[in-house]
Amino acid sequence: MSIDWTGLTLPFDVGDLIASGNGLLGMIGTFVLLALAFLFVPKVITLIRQSFSAAKGK
Repeated sequence: MSIDWTGLTLPFDVGDLIASGNGLLGMIGTFVLLALAFLFVPKVITLIRQSFSAAKGK
């Protein structure tokens, strides 16, 4: 027994789905980048401090 999909119509097409996905990514993308910055920046600061202390010879 299988489902008959012949009479099925959707109110949107692939272009609408891609456009809504891009819109959602545009809205939350800045928050994702901000969260990544909070994770990544302390590691970069530590790397810079270690490179300066290694250059001084400590």
